[in-house]
Amino acid sequence: MAVEINSLSSSNLKGTGDSGLVTRSGLPGGKRSATSTTSRKDRFDMTGSAGKLLELEARIAAMPIVDAQKVEAVQKALATGSFTIDPQTAADKMLAMELSLP
Repeated sequence: MAVEINSLSSSNLKGTGDSGLVTRSGLPGGKRSATSTTSRKDRFDMTGSAGKLLELEARIAAMPIVDAQKVEAVQKALATGSFTIDPQTAADKMLAMELSLP
């Protein structure tokens, strides 16, 4: 995957006519440098691993945050009165979560 960078900030650039060079002012000590303005484009090549990470990030972002089927099952159980909570299991899980925090 390649990203092309085609823009330059014109605030620090001053043209020098038709010479094809651009002087860059604002360098330390008032020095100037010349840079070619030919039609060369900068490129950035991303590794295969980075591309895969971007793809995975996009897939994860598209996934729902909650499990809709589980939510529906709990709502149905609450509506019918068949939802039960085991206080010991709830307490154990709360304690385990608290102990796992830094």
